[in-house]
Amino acid sequence: MSDQSMSNEVVGSTDHPQHRAGPDEGVRAPRNDEGGGDGVAQSSIFDGAGNEVVVATTTGPDGRVIQGTGPTAEDAIKDAKNPKGPIGEGFGPGGGQGGGH
Repeated sequence: MSDQSMSNEVVGSTDHPQHRAGPDEGVRAPRNDEGGGDGVAQSSIFDGAGNEVVVATTTGPDGRVIQGTGPTAEDAIKDAKNPKGPIGEGFGPGGGQGGGH
């Protein structure tokens, strides 16, 4: 049995480090409807290894809703605004941010 521990920094019991977004990113970002945001809605999803992936939702130049993902809000916003890239890779299967399999 592995040495597992609980911490406020992880989701559940784990025996490996997990990535977390910054204090004002993802689910902890200021709400736009309360005047604290920058017009980009943020949320978080988690990969299979428990790493937090930031999801940024904003409006593209054509007025359509666009989304991107990344380990930080900055990365997620850049991903959303990249017209040549597919939807954020955090939405697909795979190893996630920490390369955990």
